[in-house]
Amino acid sequence: MNQMHKHLLAESELSIDMIEIQHKAYLGDAEAQYKLADIFQKGGGVTKDAVNAFYWYNKAAQQGNLAAQFNIWYAYLTGEGTKANQQLAKKWYARATLKNSSSSESIVAQLIGTVIH
Repeated sequence: MNQMHKHLLAESELSIDMIEIQHKAYLGDAEAQYKLADIFQKGGGVTKDAVNAFYWYNKAAQQGNLAAQFNIWYAYLTGEGTKANQQLAKKWYARATLKNSSSSESIVAQLIGTVIH
């Protein structure tokens, strides 16, 4: 069985839009992978699942999705959906902040719920 299958939801549990997102994510679309991770993270119409959220954020982050990279950083920092790992947290934070510092600050602020000065 493909390892990715355990990170998918049964289509009977999903709306048409969510089926489409899941299908695109499965085929490698980074934006769809991010959206699917977000669905798992927030429990949008499905049971919250931090492990599956981490899996899909990681898929999107590997393809350069900036928001996903910050979610991976935060997951490694807090241990949400994966084992906490300070070295990997630093790696992902550095990778994400190299792209654009102004959007990086905004994303970090959203993740931790504070304003960064």
